Amino acid sequence: MPDFTLKNIPKALHARLQAEAERSSRSINQEILFRLQHSFDADEARLTALHAKWVYEALNSGAAKPLTDAEVDAAIERGATRARYRKRTART
Repeated sequence: MPDFTLKNIPKALHARLQAEAERSSRSINQEILFRLQHSFDADEARLTALHAKWVYEALNSGAAKPLTDAEVDAAIERGATRARYRKRTART
């Protein structure tokens, strides 16, 4: 298993980790791994719920109709415009 070293941990955070590790009968390393895995699991659960919401909304949005070429082109242009904006604002 790969190793990873954390540096410059704020004292308050270290104290909280140590206290929670002791409370949970884990080492500090185990506590960090537990919390890191928990954060990824929570992110995945939120994303899964969001996808389920999109599917539900799509299925309940009414009868499907094919997009016209103009609608597809307009959607692509909106996406490209947003991407250019995000790229510009990310630099600053």
